[in-house]
Amino acid sequence: MARLSNRLSGFAVYGIATGLAAVLTLVQTRVLWNTLSPADFGIWALVDPLLFPLASLVLFGIDHAMVKLLHIDRLKLPAVAGMLLVSTLPATILCLLAIGAIAQFVFHLAWTAALLLAVAGEALILMTLTGLRASGASTHFAAALLARNLLYLVLLLAIRHQQPLTIDLVFLSRGACVIVVSLIALAALRPRPKFDRDVYRDALRYGFPLLLTTFIYALTDMTDRWFLAEFSGVVAVGVYALHLKTAAIMAQAIVVPFGLWFPAERFKRLDDPGQGRLFFRRTAAALSVICAYLSGVVWLGRDIVLPLIAPGVVASPLVLACCLGAVTCLALSHAMNVGMLMPGHTGKNVICTAIAVVAAVLAAAILVPLYGLDGAAVSRLFAGLVLVGATAFWSHRVFPVAFPYVGMLLYFAASSIAAAVIDHTANGRGLLHTTIGLAAWTIITIPLGFLLWNAVRATADTAPVA
Repeated sequence: MARLSNRLSGFAVYGIATGLAAVLTLVQTRVLWNTLSPADFGIWALVDPLLFPLASLVLFGIDHAMVKLLHIDRLKLPAVAGMLLVSTLPATILCLLAIGAIAQFVFHLAWTAALLLAVAGEALILMTLTGLRASGASTHFAAALLARNLLYLVLLLAIRHQQPLTIDLVFLSRGACVIVVSLIALAALRPRPKFDRDVYRDALRYGFPLLLTTFIYALTDMTDRWFLAEFSGVVAVGVYALHLKTAAIMAQAIVVPFGLWFPAERFKRLDDPGQGRLFFRRTAAALSVICAYLSGVVWLGRDIVLPLIAPGVVASPLVLACCLGAVTCLALSHAMNVGMLMPGHTGKNVICTAIAVVAAVLAAAILVPLYGLDGAAVSRLFAGLVLVGATAFWSHRVFPVAFPYVGMLLYFAASSIAAAVIDHTANGRGLLHTTIGLAAWTIITIPLGFLLWNAVRATADTAPVA
């Protein structure tokens, strides 16, 4: 019972921290929307999502291996952190130089130095935060995450008070903030610097396929924006990004903390009876209910939420619904990915993500020129559905788990119909009508969630381990 309480408290800390970080991110977005020109905001919306995959790229994926080195190889955190940070320096510096050369001589960016500082800072804090969560130091993780976002917001406001914000200053501020916070947070890891070629090679073998997965998924995540920029302009990308930021409320509140908590937890659960299959089924069902419910809350309250981020922008029901659906697909792809996180199978993640990229490109190429914002949103949802389907298929081949697929599909279908009916019935967009709609949504979600939970208990799982 004590162990369960500790695990739940850790998940709660992740949830609270990422939820507060999401609020700070939305405030940052509002500041940038009100300060940058529409064209500059659109450019920022194209570049900002690339910082995380670029940070993972300069590390060559070794951050993904920290959980494996701690929980399977049983190495100590100070040794792992010190060896990986020192061993990756030559490759990381070369990769940063390559990114700088491409930005300067291919794209002719006037703010290349600021971009490189932001990427280097994000790489450092990525290693730091991964080490903290891999070791279960959820409180230190939360402190570093919130400090980064709060310091960045304060610096943006301070600069805006003195002079107009530019893209150069935006990325320069972000890089400076994450580097400062990372250096302070590194004290919690207590790294013991040492170059170890064998540990570095092992980390590369495990993490590099996951790096490719992250980078390829970034292509999926950016495909609709690139097509939208080509056919509708960067201003349309900015408006589209505001819908994505609104949908990110659900991502930050649920998907991100789940992604932080689940990788280490899945390794622990393999020692449970049945190798944790009942836990994995229950997790997928619970995540489905939580994602659907929170998506409904954001969607039904869209005319109140979006103006808080960007005053004057009217939310598109279709665009926001597709963005929320895509986030739910991403969450479920994490929950159903049990087998492909095992050593020796991480390369299969690349295949699944590559399939999703192909689906995203084909859908965006067809839909965006015809339907603009709506087409971009539908292509995003389609790519998400392909991703979760491919992930479930390949993971099942490695580690069979009888997820309640039919029950989950019926649950999402019933929830979507219920949300649409509530939205149509409470057709007033004021606070009173929205509150009534949210109350009705909550009441309807409870029995639907119980039906899905019963489907988990009714699902037999007799498949042997592959």
